[in-house]
Parts: sequence; structure tokens; C-alpha cells
Amino acid sequence: MAGKGLKGLIALDLDGTVFNNEKRISEKTRQIIQEAIASGYCVVPVTGRPISGIPKELMEIREIGYAVASNGAVIYEIEDFIKQKWKRISEDMLSDEKVLEVLEILKEYPVVPDCFVQGVGHMPEYGKEWIPKMGLPQVMADYLLAGREFFPDLMEYVRQKEGKVEKITINFYMDEEGRKKKQEVYQRLIQVEDITLVSGAPHNLEVNTVTARKGNGMLKLARLLGIAPEKTMACGDDINDMDMVVKASFGVAMGNASEELKKKADFITLSNEEDGAAAAICEFMKRMQG
Repeated sequence: MAGKGLKGLIALDLDGTVFNNEKRISEKTRQIIQEAIASGYCVVPVTGRPISGIPKELMEIREIGYAVASNGAVIYEIEDFIKQKWKRISEDMLSDEKVLEVLEILKEYPVVPDCFVQGVGHMPEYGKEWIPKMGLPQVMADYLLAGREFFPDLMEYVRQKEGKVEKITINFYMDEEGRKKKQEVYQRLIQVEDITLVSGAPHNLEVNTVTARKGNGMLKLARLLGIAPEKTMACGDDINDMDMVVKASFGVAMGNASEELKKKADFITLSNEEDGAAAAICEFMKRMQG
């Protein structure tokens, strides 16, 4: 595993951070990422998405050699992302018992669960009909429909794929009733032992193991690469980024980040519409030099 001589690790959330509101990466941000890599930094996407959901637009930067996916549940070493040549170097999976317990609770609510298995999202068949009607931003609805596999009985599929669920994302309707149901589901699920529950976006809740968190994934990769914790930077915009922003030596909140995240960050950068991630990377490299 390559890592010798790296100056530091730069962990970047994707949605709302590296990507603008149209889910695109600007040329400036792309350029700064490339400059950081050329200067000796390991730049790594740390995302709630499965590996298959990381946009190729970012991973066309072929020098990006690692990814932390599913909120830290899986760490990948990447040989060639475009050709899907990668290998898992760390896993932290939900137990079958916990997955089925969560799915049993969700059967009572108008939600679309999404189980990440082998780097791909898996939804119940009715998700094809529900997702376009849930009031999600069109780019998010398109992403969910294009990047998922659908099954008549999701629970039966999970039973057949024992020990393979990385994360469960729960999608809610984006209306007043949906917000109420999100709170109800949250209150039910916090009673479930041995899981982590965070919100990665206004329309969802995300379920992982207790230890599968973005910050833990970031620090584990740093250890594997021989990078000291004091040489780590993390940049994000939402509550599911809190763990890595707090645990990084240089924790950055985007200008468009939640107020709760901003209060915990060491530095607040510009928004995702203003190349805030690029500005944060430049600030980190400046601090590391000086």
C-alpha cells in the first residue's frame, strides 16, 4: 500500500462540499485537488455514498487512490475507478440481525429503505414509483433511480446476503408529513442498540454500526498510510460529517454547512457554490507549510 512520504490526508465529503448544487465539480476545485496530490497529499473522498455512487467526474482524477464509502463502513484502495478495479482494505458491516430489525420497523412507515451491499444500493421494488414523487431534488432522484437495484422483497434479499450490508439509508417524503415521519422513525431507531443513526440530508436518515463513522474511516486510512492524526484535514457540510470534522486536526465546515457543524469546526470556508472545498485545501496546505 503506497503511503510513504505523504505530507498529510485531505478527507472530502462530496454532496454539498466538493460538488455544487447541480452535483458538478468546478474546474477550479478539480485543479486544486490535483495540485494537492502533486504536492504530496492524499486526497480521499469520504462519503455516505456506496463506492458505485461516487461520481466518475471526481474519480477521473486518477491519482485519487483511496475512497472511504458508506459513512466509513468500507475503505477501498483504487487501481482504476473507471474500470471498477478496486479492493476493500477495511470493512465494518451491520449484522444481519440489526438490518432485519431496522427493516421490520420501517415496514410501518411510508419510506424507501436503501441497503448498501457490495458497493451498490438495493431498494424495494416500489421505490421506482415512490422516489419520483417524494419531492427530492431532481438530481438526487435521478441518482437514486439510476444507481440502485430493486427487489420485490428487500428483507428476503438481505437474508440471502448474510453479513454484507454496509449501511441503510432511509428516504422520506419532503413535505410536512414526511418531516413528522422522519422524527417518529428517528425516535424508534434510537432505541435500537449497537447502531449509529445520522441524517445525511434533509430527506434521509442513515444507519451504520456504532463504529462505522466518517471520522473513524478517515483516521483508519491515515494509520494504514502512516499519516499522523495531526496531519489530517476534513471538510464537510452536514451532520453526518461531524465525526470527521471533529476528529481531523483541521476540521472545516463549508459556508453552506449546518450551524451545528460550523460550531464544531476549526475553520469555515466558502460555500460549495464558491469553491469552498478548494479554498479549504489551500488553507490547510498553507498551515502545513508554516
